[in-house]
Amino acid sequence: MKKQLVILLPLLAQTANSLTAPSAQPKQSKSRGFPRQSISEQIMTLSRSGKTKDAINLYYNAFKGSKHKTYSTRMMNNAIGACARPFKPLHDEAFDIFEFGLDKGIQPNVYTYGSLMGVCAKMGNVEKCKSLLKQMKGYEIMPNSVIYSTAISACERCTPPRSDLAIELLREGTSGGNIDGFMNIVGYNAAISVCARAGEWKQACHILNEMERTNTQEFHFDKVILDSDAHIPKPDEVTYGTVMAACERAKEWHKVLELSKRMETERPDLTMDGIAISSALHACQQLSYGHDALEFLGKMKQLNTQCQNHRERDNRRRKALKGPDDVAFRLAISACARGGLIEEALELLRNMEKETGKLPDVAAYSSVIGGLAESGEYVKAIQLLKEMQKDDVAPNVISFSSAISACASASANADKARKEKKAKDPFYSEEDGLREVQRPMRTALKLLEHMKTATYEDSKPNIVTYNAAIRACAEGLDVSKAFNLHNDLLDRGLEPTMITYGSLMTACERVGDVEGASNVFREIRKHGIEPNEIIFGAAISCCRKAEQPDRTLALLRKMIESKLLPNTATYNTVIMAQAEANNMEKASAVFSLLTSSRSKAKPNRQTYNILVRALNANAQPATSEFYLNHMKEAGMKPDVELLTATVSSYERSKEPLKALQMMESMREDGYDFYQMKLFDAAFKQGVKVINNVVGKRTISEEDFQD
Repeated sequence: MKKQLVILLPLLAQTANSLTAPSAQPKQSKSRGFPRQSISEQIMTLSRSGKTKDAINLYYNAFKGSKHKTYSTRMMNNAIGACARPFKPLHDEAFDIFEFGLDKGIQPNVYTYGSLMGVCAKMGNVEKCKSLLKQMKGYEIMPNSVIYSTAISACERCTPPRSDLAIELLREGTSGGNIDGFMNIVGYNAAISVCARAGEWKQACHILNEMERTNTQEFHFDKVILDSDAHIPKPDEVTYGTVMAACERAKEWHKVLELSKRMETERPDLTMDGIAISSALHACQQLSYGHDALEFLGKMKQLNTQCQNHRERDNRRRKALKGPDDVAFRLAISACARGGLIEEALELLRNMEKETGKLPDVAAYSSVIGGLAESGEYVKAIQLLKEMQKDDVAPNVISFSSAISACASASANADKARKEKKAKDPFYSEEDGLREVQRPMRTALKLLEHMKTATYEDSKPNIVTYNAAIRACAEGLDVSKAFNLHNDLLDRGLEPTMITYGSLMTACERVGDVEGASNVFREIRKHGIEPNEIIFGAAISCCRKAEQPDRTLALLRKMIESKLLPNTATYNTVIMAQAEANNMEKASAVFSLLTSSRSKAKPNRQTYNILVRALNANAQPATSEFYLNHMKEAGMKPDVELLTATVSSYERSKEPLKALQMMESMREDGYDFYQMKLFDAAFKQGVKVINNVVGKRTISEEDFQD
């Protein structure tokens, strides 16, 4: 979202001008003619009417043929101020007026330099502003806070923004003897605004911390920015809002929310205004914090006149938000949708027109559809597409692509449900299950065909659309359709991406199509793309499903040779492939590689579960116990099932004493089955082992009772 930062320049120029203008309206003459005004007032009137050239001409004409002195410092100041009013200030003309006035004997004052400073600030001419400050000292004119604030604001308009000069001017303006009075809050806010525009969010936060005199070591700056002996005003709403905007610009979303919380808890005298709340909403949207977004939207609804007046009082010349606007609603809708609060997002969508006076646009609808894509509620996504068309809102490529993604997620959910039902019900119909999995996929392909015939260019499919459709085919367990889409996108002149081939490899992985995986690698090389960890990981999983453990090892070696970093899941897949093929030596070798200095990954609980279960099944309890000890050294407490399985393996291997030692180890780990009946399986196994040791005498549970 395009975000406005604090721009104080126009207002500062107007502030300088207003100091030179009379506050009251010119007195009307008794005649019906033009109001009787001084030349200074006439110049100001022309300037405010946008007649800059006429105002300048009037200034020069005032010196022609005048027998009496009819010109003044105020007249010069107003003429210079007129040069600052246009969107592109008349820089040269302003200084010509100044030099001309000096030649005529006009003495400049602080307001003269305020007007000149306003012209230079709008032009972003920082060096000229610094030169004017030095010139003022030559005339023994003491700069005031407006002068320094305007000079600081010039640092924001220059290219690139100069936060270093802004800080330098702020230090100079707050040091004793350099300013008439004290630097007011506007100067501090202007410096923070420069930091925001320059991307120096840490510096902006540091200035805020020094102003609050708290947490000044958060960012470990070498030196203090502000003079601790200076009169430092307390930060106001604008200060906090500007620092939040700086963090927003730097995409430091957690910091944005931290500042909003800090403002609420530590400064109850302040109230977040609409702009600051918008920053917080943007952070919620990026972090998928739906509940927080609803809370901030509620705060925006409670904005009152007092809160709005702070912006005008503190020289922030923009229309204050009286409540949530369409931008705020879109952010809240997106935050809820991405955070899984679909019903709340839909409710906001329905109420948007009532609250903001504007109908939901394509971005608002697409945000909700994007949330539905995460949850796989593709039927609701299709309904929203129809609702958009009914409300004369044309779905764009983002809307359609999100709906196709919803279909892909729905197929993935259906496949998971199919596997669970198959595991529970031996008579479950595989054909019916596959039909449910592929139903969303077929809807996705229909949407893609509809997009191909779209008359609007922004509704036609792009590579993101095809990536989503390929993923839908992958989750729908249809490899051939996935490859057909790949060929189709090439025919349409689209350039495949890493995501394209990641989705295509996933299609092969889902069904264990090793030949298809090889084709994906060939296509990747053909298009000059280097496969990443995700593609290799999917290919390794594909080979495991196809019961080709040697290929998983070859792919793992290729990953490492390509300077890629396999994650723990990839290592686990290779270990599982070896364990399923009873290649325990190779499985152990992969574990050694995982725990070596060459690996950035670390074994997790699943790693040990795979190894221990496989080793016990292969009658290798000693090696199993080695990994259990390794597991404990890694800070993970073994599950009781793994321990009892190892005891059973020792028993089957005719090693009862080892089994007893294992039971003692279990007791040391907290599995005390002499007193705790929670571990019945372990307890019964222990009794059985001990009976094998002592011979004929049968030991029962009562022998271990008190």
